[in-house]
Amino acid sequence: LGEREKEALCLYWAGFLSARLGDLRKALEYFGQALPIFRAVGDRAGEATTLTNIGEVYDDLGEKQKALEYYDQALALHRAVGNRAGEAITLTSIGAVYSVLGEKQKALEYYGQALPLFRAVGNRVGEAITLTGIGKMYSDLGEKQKALEYYGQALALHRAVGNRAVEATTLTNIGLVYSDLGEKQKALE
Repeated sequence: LGEREKEALCLYWAGFLSARLGDLRKALEYFGQALPIFRAVGDRAGEATTLTNIGEVYDDLGEKQKALEYYDQALALHRAVGNRAGEAITLTSIGAVYSVLGEKQKALEYYGQALPLFRAVGNRVGEAITLTGIGKMYSDLGEKQKALEYYGQALALHRAVGNRAVEATTLTNIGLVYSDLGEKQKALE
């Protein structure tokens, strides 16, 4: 029918679902087909979201530098089109990559940029995940009290939104901090 934008959206969603089903190579194939179409029709928001998802796939594949390349492209486009939610997600994803790469200060910088954006757009799940990431970085850097402060904020949000899996992870992280501080009874709690 010549409806290129709808074609790009179908390819994007096929990539998105393939990634969620664990077929990462197929996801890259679909995203790779969608991307030039989004560019051809001038859909910069679609292009940015696709770039973010390609970054996520490369991140999941363990190709961190390639993930950063796509995240950086996506970040610039999210900012250009004023997509603050997409910008926040991408910033948190970049922070997570830097965390895995052992660059804790860089991770904190990106998480710190994402946090006010999540708050501004009312994304409490993203805010909670980012707070957990910040807490983890402070814990890794040996700043245990700061870690507890951020974990505490994250825990309240995870409970409020019903994100029980990440709530459990955050509780575990709080326990580990208390253990590191020598407060074994609190750690057990």
